[in-house]
Amino acid sequence: MQLMVERERLTLKKTIAFLIIIALILPALSVFIASSVKAQGSTSEAQVISYRSYTAPSDTVLATAAGDLIVVGEVQNVGSNVISNITVQGVGLSSTGQTLATVVTQAFVYDMLPGQKAPFYLDLNADSTAQGQNLASSVSSFNISVTSVTDTFERQYTGLNIPDTGLSGILDPTTGIYTAVGTIVNNGSQTTGKVWAVVSFYDSAGKLLSFNFTNYLADSLRPGDATRFLATPVDDTADLSNQIVTSTATIDSITSQSSSGQPTSSPTATPSGSNAQFPWLPVIVVVVVVVGAAAALMLLRRRQKLPLPPPPPQAEQDFA
Repeated sequence: MQLMVERERLTLKKTIAFLIIIALILPALSVFIASSVKAQGSTSEAQVISYRSYTAPSDTVLATAAGDLIVVGEVQNVGSNVISNITVQGVGLSSTGQTLATVVTQAFVYDMLPGQKAPFYLDLNADSTAQGQNLASSVSSFNISVTSVTDTFERQYTGLNIPDTGLSGILDPTTGIYTAVGTIVNNGSQTTGKVWAVVSFYDSAGKLLSFNFTNYLADSLRPGDATRFLATPVDDTADLSNQIVTSTATIDSITSQSSSGQPTSSPTATPSGSNAQFPWLPVIVVVVVVVGAAAALMLLRRRQKLPLPPPPPQAEQDFA
């Protein structure tokens, strides 16, 4: 009986120790998962503040083909969180309200601070409609909306700045093309990776007319370094350039640790089918640990129910 009690006590101690270990591991893994997942944000955090439409010219850069119906506009972070992956959907409607074409894209921004603005570019081309008609002549109105955003704790490096003089604009009297000229200075304490800029162009009413993004301006910028950039409106025409009154630039960069590769999402209008990749590895680890714990407990319980082995035979006494 004493041997049985000791075995049950030992089994109970092992069970308690095992449960304590599991209780310590699971919270740590849950914290890891929570820090690895970007929360899906509310679409109310980003708002379309303006847009305009036009037909893509013959020298278009971003459109699939000349003659495509283009909508260029601007979104703003009207919430209190930093957001990313701002997806914009454009629906072209007929005069009777019939949907003729639907296309999605992402705003040209990485980590969008509260109050910040960013441009977007929607190309309503033949692939965006099943009817095959000329969208430029068939679409009477648009429904432009933000369909998804992602809340994030990430931040762009804040040491990159454009001097107080801002951007200067040059209108070529020969070509009628407007060019924005600016300088980016690293006033911070870190060395950056690749650096580029997204430039937005506005009319006298402050409405976005067009935008463009530069190529990589530098592979890295050390503290105190500077780089100059030029930008002209995408799908530019002389009429558009004549309407430009002001321009602004948003600076994007890659950290120096990852500067050897391309940015995680290049500054283009390529639609994204997913806003955040779920980290399945931690989830699998948690599942394995839980299953292992359950199996171990079942095994321990089963051992508790097994009959004890018979006591060893006692030596026969010699009565001789």
